[in-house]
Amino acid sequence: MPINVRRSDEHVRVLRQKFVSNMKLRGYKAEEIAALLAEEGIINPITGEPFAVNTINKDLKIIEEEWRDEMMSSISGHRARVLAELQEVKRAAWKTKKLQIILTSIEKEINLLGLNELERMGVEIALANLLKGFPKKIADDLKEILAKKIADRKNVKKIPHNPNVIDISGAR
Repeated sequence: MPINVRRSDEHVRVLRQKFVSNMKLRGYKAEEIAALLAEEGIINPITGEPFAVNTINKDLKIIEEEWRDEMMSSISGHRARVLAELQEVKRAAWKTKKLQIILTSIEKEINLLGLNELERMGVEIALANLLKGFPKKIADDLKEILAKKIADRKNVKKIPHNPNVIDISGAR
């Protein structure tokens, strides 16, 4: 008998979470979902009572975590597809000698793959190593000054061909 009860409990949990997920996507709040579950006859098999709002909130946390996990796994697939499409655009542009399309595709690939970000991270690592021997207060002050300088430059001048790269060379 306990095996059947567990299977039944699991079935009710899956059914409840599916319903909670659907109602969340339709904009319902936890309190409203709890009431709707009771109306649909989906009740707690242990108590025979409607599910508590606390149970619905726990379900929502589980569901939202599943959605995030699914989104993150989907992102890499989408990136791979977009990269393949960009490469096909470049191949077609090379055949027709449309250099502007080629350059635009390359820039989009750089952004998609985060190559500019890797360069920035390299600078940050080098800076961290440079400041390693400094007293903490001085290193923190230098970091703050540099961050302000970069923010100021970002607002004043960007390299014309790539607005995502900040010029910190000192030239205005």
